[in-house]
Amino acid sequence: MASALVSPENLLDLCEQGVQKALAAGADQAEVFANSGRETEVTFEKNDLNLARTSSETLFGVRVFCGGRLGFATSNRPEELADIAAEAVALAKASPADPLNGLPDPQPLPSVPFPLDAGLLDLDAATLTQLGSELLERVRAQDSRINIDSGSISVEEDTLAIASSTGIRANYHSVEGGGSLFGMAIDGEEVGSFAYDGDSVQTRADLIPALERAFDRFVNKCIGALGATQGESFRGTILLPPDSVDELLGDLIAVLGADAVRKGKSPLAQKMGSLIASPLLTVVSEGLGLPGYRIEPFDREGIPRQITPLVNEGILCNFLYNSYESRAAGIPSNGHATGGAGSLPGVGPACLSVAAGKTPLSELYAVERGIIVTRLSGSSNPITGDFSGVVKGGFLVKGGEKRPILETTIAGNLYDCLRNISAISQEVTIFNGSTAFPALRIEDVSVTAG
Repeated sequence: MASALVSPENLLDLCEQGVQKALAAGADQAEVFANSGRETEVTFEKNDLNLARTSSETLFGVRVFCGGRLGFATSNRPEELADIAAEAVALAKASPADPLNGLPDPQPLPSVPFPLDAGLLDLDAATLTQLGSELLERVRAQDSRINIDSGSISVEEDTLAIASSTGIRANYHSVEGGGSLFGMAIDGEEVGSFAYDGDSVQTRADLIPALERAFDRFVNKCIGALGATQGESFRGTILLPPDSVDELLGDLIAVLGADAVRKGKSPLAQKMGSLIASPLLTVVSEGLGLPGYRIEPFDREGIPRQITPLVNEGILCNFLYNSYESRAAGIPSNGHATGGAGSLPGVGPACLSVAAGKTPLSELYAVERGIIVTRLSGSSNPITGDFSGVVKGGFLVKGGEKRPILETTIAGNLYDCLRNISAISQEVTIFNGSTAFPALRIEDVSVTAG
């Protein structure tokens, strides 16, 4: 694989040039954030190889402030930096002033090595096509009923850089490889529920083993969904495998953003230091990345990322802040500005973990009656916590046996579910280097068979 389109050093130089152009155009403060990347991808479709392609893109985002007024503009051409800097300044001058607007001051950043595995960088389209073909054959050999609707295997090399008029200056260079499959099992006239699985890694040595494990999980999900029968209606236990835990935590993370707190959209705004979940639950924003998967040590604003406990043994202990929200709250940012060159900074975690529990997975699933929630399609309200959705490809566990069931509705309240976690597995699974989740057992949820 060829090197990134723009080296991290050259990308940072371009960002610094953009800052100077913005100041010359009349900005009081200016920041330029840039992404440059190159991806080689082989796609799958209808049980076969579909397309091999290489794509590249470089994008610059210029953020300026003029008298407390915000302007933002983007371009994918470095020769247009002066133009988008002037555009951002013009937009700022036409925008309302906000006393909280401004750029953060620089903070010391840790020195970390770039995760640049030579083996991944050497993978070209021809090699990826061969690897993809072998992986497809492996999947098809396991069971002829597997039907792959779509999927891919890819290698992506990226550089990031940020420079600001307050003195922030940082860059990063990384490469990752990964793949995924989406499809179902078909047995005669029976079509099973759709399934998905995939993974990504940062070394070539890990790539094939990781994808083999992910594609094996995909096969098991597809075949496991065949023979589904009517479920049962009851109020009781649901079981979340590790790859379904984000269904529960997504709304929780949304209301832990300081923007939601400030806007009155977080029911947890006054709960700091209070017990909001089972004492079994500990949730951490892993700002330095998960084991074996490094990430850039700075956020979208160039502020150092931090390991930030959000919920510790059920007690709420932190919200997520970028620099705007930290100024609004009168406290330092904890490095949770999200986004890229194409957007203004948001608020959120880069990586998330739930601490392992003490219950073996086999014991966690050994319930009198419960539903394994493999995939949930529905709606939720993070403010009230109410949710309702259809479990697809789920299982009924009863009397020591597990059987696939037709679509079944579950309904409840997020905050009740957090308090009603009765077990967390010892086993933890890392997904795509961004989440590390165990399985959860939750009590007192409404289950209605379709």
